[in-house]
Amino acid sequence: MHRFLSYEINPDTPIYGGGDGFLLKTANSIKKGDSANTQTWKFPNHLGTHVDVPYHFYGDGQTIDFFSPDFWVFNRKKSQVLEVDLKENDFLIKPGHVKKQDINRDVEFLMIKTGFGRYRNMEKYYKYNPGLSLEISDWIIEKFRKLRILGIDSISISSWQHRDIGRQVHKKMLNPKKPILPVEDMNLSDVSHSTAFKKVVVAPLIITKSDGGPVTIIAEE
Repeated sequence: MHRFLSYEINPDTPIYGGGDGFLLKTANSIKKGDSANTQTWKFPNHLGTHVDVPYHFYGDGQTIDFFSPDFWVFNRKKSQVLEVDLKENDFLIKPGHVKKQDINRDVEFLMIKTGFGRYRNMEKYYKYNPGLSLEISDWIIEKFRKLRILGIDSISISSWQHRDIGRQVHKKMLNPKKPILPVEDMNLSDVSHSTAFKKVVVAPLIITKSDGGPVTIIAEE
């Protein structure tokens, strides 16, 4: 069975901290006598399910077109969901929040499930989101030496309430010498730590010299 682990983009897609998101305008319309329907889109590149690459925080960091097609494909036993148990006002995820479960240290795509996706249609999703602490960032880097992508079902790995820490976390993950790319705003509602993936494909929108952009994620269970 295949499923999307990414959300569709539309005018209701939330954006970190609020503000203008996806704007769609009709350019040509069959109903108005044009030969085809076309649209004009306008949106920030860090919108919806999206990936950050090193250039997002490093002037000399890799851009999205640097990474080869093989980088975005994860075969059997290379992807895992890590569940965390957060209380209502836990805005920083720490190692102690990780639920007891078998951990694959060779995983290359780690997905952190907070359960916060249930608030995606509410203001709290983009203004009171959980993000990574410095402690769990170091724990992840140390424990998962082969990690290439870190996904989360929060609008960002940076908590809106702790943006200073969030910037430090981004810099840790996006270190150009050995980057771990964050994929934010993932849809993990129907998967858990017991979900076994045969293959996961992260398909980014390849924009030359971009610091990140939307991705479509398809998982085969």
